[in-house]
Amino acid sequence: MPAVIALLWRLLGPAIVPLGWKLLKGLGFAAVSYVGVTAGLDAAKALAISKLSAVPISWINVLGMLQIDVVFSILFSALAARAALRGVDNLGNKTGYRWGAPK
Repeated sequence: MPAVIALLWRLLGPAIVPLGWKLLKGLGFAAVSYVGVTAGLDAAKALAISKLSAVPISWINVLGMLQIDVVFSILFSALAARAALRGVDNLGNKTGYRWGAPK
């Protein structure tokens, strides 16, 4: 039995280290991408809200009736979902994020 374990360790040992490094790189890229996209969307939302605070009070009443806050929520949720879906292909594998227009 110890010989079988030693043989398996000898065969699988060299494959474990590169697999671990690939896993760590993938997790690191996903974390950095998530933090970057989240920070960008938060900055865009804060900019939109700060620009809305400078409009006259009569316009704010109209924007309130138009439910512009719901529009912003839907818009930024859709952008976050699009960013998440563009990073994953149909099989669930992580792909690179494409910053340009779709081809």
